[in-house]
Amino acid sequence: GSTYVGAVSRSRCLIQCGIDLLMINHRQLAHEMFYQIALMKFSGMPMAKLGGGGVDVLASISQILQFEENLNSEAAPKSDYVRLGKGAAVKANKTNLDLARQATTCLASKAPMLEEYFSIKLEHVEVYTNDNPQREQQPATSLHITGLPILLEGHSPQPHGLPLFLLRLATEVKWSEEQPCFKGVCDEIASFYASLPLASMDNQKNDKEDSNGHGENDIAEFIDEEAKHYVKHTLFPAISFLLVPPKKFSNSGAVVKLANLTSLYKVFERC
Repeated sequence: GSTYVGAVSRSRCLIQCGIDLLMINHRQLAHEMFYQIALMKFSGMPMAKLGGGGVDVLASISQILQFEENLNSEAAPKSDYVRLGKGAAVKANKTNLDLARQATTCLASKAPMLEEYFSIKLEHVEVYTNDNPQREQQPATSLHITGLPILLEGHSPQPHGLPLFLLRLATEVKWSEEQPCFKGVCDEIASFYASLPLASMDNQKNDKEDSNGHGENDIAEFIDEEAKHYVKHTLFPAISFLLVPPKKFSNSGAVVKLANLTSLYKVFERC
């Protein structure tokens, strides 16, 4: 058995295993765990329905494309933005909107397969637009994601990760080859489900500066209290119970031995 000690960053935490103090990459281990679960439950995953008619796929993908473009722009400081999924709304330019339409068309064509094998439900939903107040609302259809697989009872993927999940599902999966396709979808599901909660970037910056005086350079790996709680009470218990560690983890840096506690205690005794 192992005992959780504490989080070091958004990707690493300390655990005690017997007399050894280990540092594990919980992000990498969680990804592998959810990947294994997705493969094991292939074509048999229960589905969770999304409320409110689901999420508009085109709007989500166009916003994440524009959001990433803005973050990479010198004219748009990172601290000015709130993470997607936490209430941010970004108007996409024509280029990103065209790319989003292509990605949405791809996902629409794969909808039957995604629902049958992965319990990812994509459906066209009728929506109403009212561009001209003098006219009646006109019905139109848009692709919405209305269902996601349940991989772990009591666990839900983080909302902020959904736009990137949809984008990568459309662009990073080799749809033309069966086995790489199935593995690719499982890989993207695992990345989405292994995401940690995100506080707003402003809150992360303020918390970081309050704690040790550092600022924006450390925000990416700074782990806030909500994420610490999530790692300790959700990810770590599941990893401990469900993960079958692959051989590649023995030399990948996913698990690193830091100290033997018996030797460490002897050092303290001499002090």
